[in-house]
Amino acid sequence: METNHKIIFGDCLEKLKDIPDESVDLVFADPPYNMSKKKGLDWKFSKHITMQETWDIFGKDEFFEFNLKWLSECFRVLKHGGSLWVSGSFHNIYQLGFIIQNLTDVKINNSIVWFKPNAQPNITCRMFTESTEHLIWATKNGSNQKWKFNYEDTKNEIEDEINPKGKQTRNVWVIPLTPPTEKQTGPHPTQKPIELLRRIIISCSDKGDTILDPFAGSGTTNLVAMQLGRNSIGIERERKYVELIKKKLSREANAKLFKEAKIVLES
Repeated sequence: METNHKIIFGDCLEKLKDIPDESVDLVFADPPYNMSKKKGLDWKFSKHITMQETWDIFGKDEFFEFNLKWLSECFRVLKHGGSLWVSGSFHNIYQLGFIIQNLTDVKINNSIVWFKPNAQPNITCRMFTESTEHLIWATKNGSNQKWKFNYEDTKNEIEDEINPKGKQTRNVWVIPLTPPTEKQTGPHPTQKPIELLRRIIISCSDKGDTILDPFAGSGTTNLVAMQLGRNSIGIERERKYVELIKKKLSREANAKLFKEAKIVLES
């Protein structure tokens, strides 16, 4: 099955405007969390250093406006009955949920707790160790359109310590941090594991559907879409990560199974 994968270099607030209304089946977004510090903190007992990326630093009002704009654009391009998934931590997830709840014809179906059994330590030792991230699953439901949910696939293809195979999948997922084997084409500070994207994509899309990631990062969404027979669009504003995505997708496409995948880079 031929699939198409478009990587767009630029700011999503501008590039989303070029995508037609109701043309995307599923959106996965891993946006800035606004948790970076100008000078990252480190800890003598770990090599880990807290986030210090300039693209992850916003003023309070600026951050709200940014989130409102990209969410509104993503729901515009999403088909009725399509799903939007967004990841976050306590730094941003409550604001994202507030915005989504106040958008027209949008319904929040679930919040998913992603538990990381091998989470990084708390460097300051002044609060509990963050061992989870949260995901909001919302759907566009104009004209009472039912959303896509592949119930049987979730029962048969999602399995961990909390979710036995063959049973209804709970809203707590146990997935370790992204392993080094998934970073062979280059690192990204917020790279999500393949298993997380696999669960989302099999749950809310079918083969041949188009998946949009407005913050493509290292291209994990595009990669998993390719593996599962979906089309994808990724938008990324950092040139070094665009090159990383190209390298990752080309490497995957060279495998025999994905010879028919077409990869296009746009500026």
